[in-house]
Amino acid sequence: MSLKNVEQNMNVSDIALYLKCPRKVYYSKRSQNKRSNDNVSYVEHLLLKEFGLRYPQLLEHFSSKADDMKNIIQSIFNDICVELNFIYASELEGVSESTITDAINNVQACIEEVSCNIVGMLTDTHSISLAKALCGMELEPVLYGPKMRVSGIPAGMIYLEGSHLPVIIKTGKCPGYGVWADDRLHMTAFSMLAQEVHNRPIDGGIVIYSRCGCVRPSKIRANDRRQVLGVCSNIRKIKEGFLPERKQTPLCSDCEFLESCDVKSSLASKFF
Repeated sequence: MSLKNVEQNMNVSDIALYLKCPRKVYYSKRSQNKRSNDNVSYVEHLLLKEFGLRYPQLLEHFSSKADDMKNIIQSIFNDICVELNFIYASELEGVSESTITDAINNVQACIEEVSCNIVGMLTDTHSISLAKALCGMELEPVLYGPKMRVSGIPAGMIYLEGSHLPVIIKTGKCPGYGVWADDRLHMTAFSMLAQEVHNRPIDGGIVIYSRCGCVRPSKIRANDRRQVLGVCSNIRKIKEGFLPERKQTPLCSDCEFLESCDVKSSLASKFF
């Protein structure tokens, strides 16, 4: 299915962007000038996203010892480093070699932790069924919910215990347990699309925290779905021209829309 036919509708990427900052949705739809992507954190994100997509490949090695698993993970990461410029050619246009090298070194420092957590998952009897399901993950399927008028492409879909579950990849820090609230809402949006596609309730999903090698299943509550619908409503207002109020956070300094964003807010922004 092509997304061209549903371009007039919302994308789950809009929801993820809103959860980071509502103003990002406003500026991303108005062709504002962006800052250069020549920064280490952005390239780290691309490396870790690609790394997460290859977790099913890692999890195929059920019988591997810890040392062997580390070597397998290192080999896969080496492949990613070689292939990154081919896979993300447009994203990396104008990014310096030194920036890419620094990002590679930063992610390389995570390999030990990734290996430890992957081995832990494969030796946990409660996680084996999840690991096996991830080995058969359908990569980046296109989903569209005509009732919600939302489309999106999750990292993958797996079939586990009689249910189709969405899989998303997060490249930031992993919580001590469970998943971050915003990550659960992002996952919930995909589960709601999958419900429409498969015409049956879907009450969970999977978050891969690729930086540390943690794979976290999470249940979805009615309130999560309610919040997603509220976010969709707010996004539609933003696309109609409402400028959300600016919320100053530590992440603002690295925002690609920093030059366009200012402290002014319209009367309508008070609704956000």
